[in-house]
Amino acid sequence: MEQELNNSKVHLEQNEINQFFEEIKETLAKDIINEPNNKSFGTTDLWNIERSKKTYLRRKTLWN
Repeated sequence: MEQELNNSKVHLEQNEINQFFEEIKETLAKDIINEPNNKSFGTTDLWNIERSKKTYLRRKTLWN
């Protein structure tokens, strides 16, 4: 299977290559209301993550 993937090549014609590099006009969704997100990542969140890692490692070493 590795040989199949390594040796496979795709041949594209010039018009197909041009389709890949065409400029596509983007549309903006102006109807969507963006609600303010008051949640922020603070030092207490980081402290809780580190604390939970430590207790997990202690439990893991205790039972293994």
